[in-house]
Amino acid sequence: MMSKVNLENPRELRGLAILSMGNAITQYTHTIYSVKSQTEIGEYLVKKKGKKWCCNCIDFVKRQRNCKHIYAVLLSKKLKADFVEDADELIQEIDFRPPNCLSCKGEHIIKSGVRKTKRGNVQRYKCMNCGLRFVMDNGFYRMKHTPKAITLSMDLYFKGISYRKICDHLKQFYNLHVNPTTPMRWIQKYLKLLSQYSDQYKAKVSNIWHTDEMTVNIKKKGEKGYYEWIWNVMDSQTRFLLACKVTKNKYSKDARKPLKDSKKRTRQRPDAIVTDGLQAYKEVIKKEFYDRSARIHNPHLRLKSFEIRPNNNIIERLNNTYRERLKIMRGLSKIGGADDFAEAMRIYYNYLRPHQGLGGLTPAQMAKIPINLDGNRWLKMIELTNISKLLPCNSKQN
Repeated sequence: MMSKVNLENPRELRGLAILSMGNAITQYTHTIYSVKSQTEIGEYLVKKKGKKWCCNCIDFVKRQRNCKHIYAVLLSKKLKADFVEDADELIQEIDFRPPNCLSCKGEHIIKSGVRKTKRGNVQRYKCMNCGLRFVMDNGFYRMKHTPKAITLSMDLYFKGISYRKICDHLKQFYNLHVNPTTPMRWIQKYLKLLSQYSDQYKAKVSNIWHTDEMTVNIKKKGEKGYYEWIWNVMDSQTRFLLACKVTKNKYSKDARKPLKDSKKRTRQRPDAIVTDGLQAYKEVIKKEFYDRSARIHNPHLRLKSFEIRPNNNIIERLNNTYRERLKIMRGLSKIGGADDFAEAMRIYYNYLRPHQGLGGLTPAQMAKIPINLDGNRWLKMIELTNISKLLPCNSKQN
């Protein structure tokens, strides 16, 4: 199943991209396949010799390890084998017990039959205090497509797959026909909800932060595009992305915005903030974090070289993660789209993307944020977001 595939491996990710192209793999026998090239005209031959898969591409010949063409074949075989099981899961409704009654807020809730819908039966509940019978909204109420299909599309998008290839993937393996704008609307809808939910928690981070800026191309219809700036602030120990802000310029007042967000989100003053050579940081860091009670008057640590420790390499790696996603998009299509993109990447990077440098944990787990996400992390977080709306304010953790 897709949840068991390690898409953090770049060659597996490229293999999935090949698979999403459609008609890229031709099977001759159960051990011989041809795979179309991603960048050139031609095909590569993938064979199974004993227990080992082989390919005639340069990558495999040099490394003698699975290349993207072999991964494309393996993913194709696995997806086809799991098709019936996955299709059954996609048409099921997700059921979870509500914490209290929607009317009287009573906690004595029992199951009370089912409600028939176009997508199958939905569990109905009854409050033993007031007698109200109701169906719970798990975050996907009145959505035309299933929770599994929606969350699968969102996960593929943040792993570098375009909207059109996501639609082709759903059509090939799940017989779901959606317009390329549909996954885009799903992402806009649910990322806004997840952002509001995640911001109620305080991240427990270290006393050393890193900050850096990068450009993003903004496309305007009928006009020449221009660039805006994305500013990131990251904790050194947990890799938690404290702030991600977009500005049109690169002045001191712009550099101060992500620092304000970080201070508000953590409610603490760092001992050191590592930056590159941008002069604007020197002034704004001192203004934002210095006062008479400060133990360190100016925590700014300006780098002279990327090869000398401490360096800013961990946040440069984050910038590369952004660029991998933006390369598929070829820039953002409208003004304000950069803000949505930055916030979406912050949620995905902190809560949903396992980090190899953290032993497979997410930055949110390292920052002791009490959000337990197992299995389908997208589905679980959306469910928790809707459950949190039913809880009293004093029961939410801060």
